[in-house]
Amino acid sequence: MENWDNLQLLLALKRGKTLRGAAVELGVNHTTVSRRLNSLNQRYNVNVCVLSQGNVVFGEVGQHLLRAAESMEACFTARLNDIQASMKQAKQRITLSLPPSILQCILLEDLHEFQRVNSELTLSINTTYALSNLEKSEADVVIRASDSPDEHLVGHRMYPISLGYFMHKDYLIGRANKEVSWITENVDHRPEWLSETPYPNAPISLAIEDLVLRHQAASAGLGMIRGAHYIAKQFPNLIEFSQARENYADLWILTHPSKKAQPNVKRLISFLLKTMRGKEKLVSRR
Repeated sequence: MENWDNLQLLLALKRGKTLRGAAVELGVNHTTVSRRLNSLNQRYNVNVCVLSQGNVVFGEVGQHLLRAAESMEACFTARLNDIQASMKQAKQRITLSLPPSILQCILLEDLHEFQRVNSELTLSINTTYALSNLEKSEADVVIRASDSPDEHLVGHRMYPISLGYFMHKDYLIGRANKEVSWITENVDHRPEWLSETPYPNAPISLAIEDLVLRHQAASAGLGMIRGAHYIAKQFPNLIEFSQARENYADLWILTHPSKKAQPNVKRLISFLLKTMRGKEKLVSRR
């Protein structure tokens, strides 16, 4: 086989299962995939792949080629961490992934100070509630709230995120109990925690996926929320009218075993540990 492009084509055909699916995988149109597949079949003078009722079916030669492609991809992926680490170290770049609310309410100014002190580094921050894939170098260090982080990751457990029930300080003025309502995350059922609140039968008036925006909506007097103390403290209009029975989850600072010895990763983790330990009273009420 002449080039990696043909191997990528085979991998895309397997994962996409159809020409259009493979086109999506490769970011091209399905006509291009069809042309490249015809060229591949002609090169080997056999049907490497054929279409059956619109689905891709690999012939015997195609299956051998596909296994070779998968082997080469696995080999490259296994070395990707080292490649990315070398590139980042050369460019003095480090990537931190953390939830948007943690950055906004807890660490924004501190990370700016880290960047100022370590001016030779470029700190790239990825805000997401999803766990970045450390094996594929989507991040070097992650901060996450979790009861059970992936076992293959290494790092430090900090403390739990404490929760409470919040409303605008004047929310109950002029309202009967039947007129109050909740703001919750987007769910297809009524959250179980509502039964533990002082208003278990109040309706849900708003469903807002973003955590900070739920606090903002409650601060505007639009309803009651179950929220995090560290976020609620950012909104002076909010009062806690009842404590939640349980905490949310523990905060963790994590990295991949292959990254923990990297100087920039060690520097960032050391900074985060010191900084986050000083934030415990803001985040946790254990």
